[in-house]
Amino acid sequence: MKLKNIFLTGFCILISYAAFSQAQNSNYDLYSRTIDINQKSLAFGLTEAQFEAIKDEAYVNPLFVPGKIFQGDQLIRDNVLMRFNAYADEIEIKKNSTATNFSALVKDPDIFVKIANDVYVLVPFRGSNANGGYFNVLSDGKTYDLYKKTTAVYREPRKARTTYDSDIPPSFDKTTTYYLVKDGTFLEMPNRKSKLLNMMSQKKDEIKDYIKQNKLDLDKEKDLIDVISYFDSLL
Repeated sequence: MKLKNIFLTGFCILISYAAFSQAQNSNYDLYSRTIDINQKSLAFGLTEAQFEAIKDEAYVNPLFVPGKIFQGDQLIRDNVLMRFNAYADEIEIKKNSTATNFSALVKDPDIFVKIANDVYVLVPFRGSNANGGYFNVLSDGKTYDLYKKTTAVYREPRKARTTYDSDIPPSFDKTTTYYLVKDGTFLEMPNRKSKLLNMMSQKKDEIKDYIKQNKLDLDKEKDLIDVISYFDSLL
């Protein structure tokens, strides 16, 4: 898979030769820290039971799924149990299926992962790896790429204000944003079809015909990937 380097003011990828050299060493530590589930519940001011009830909402998929870890074009770990935490913006890792504890993957822009069929890359923010975020690469084209960003936001519990209202329990609310990426520039894709088509104005008529002929729905992710891939093929 071809993953282009990303350079821009807000987001940039910095290739680290030192990190690459470390990856060749079997002692290279991919784990940044151990995550304590009990500490997580305390951080939100919730009981363990309250946190257990909502914790799965913070993930794209709460299950740990076997995946691969790459550095550059080199596979450095295989069959690793991973999942993406959309709230903490971290790749979480279990060393084996019976482990009760798990860790976060070290944030390094030269490292990307493939969890089942989903590819995640780290894009630093203003030169900072720690403040960077993971994006799911949906399409990797010769001119345009399609990236997806899934974010989970914690909503605090609220007590009913009147007898007519109900208590609102704590929750994690997820949102998904798609980006058209060209030469390192991230263009957020609008929800409205007309505005989305305007992003592909140089081939707008061809795209409209393609959508009509193939009965595609841009609200469906698989169809959006199809359209962006076709658009890129026309350039």
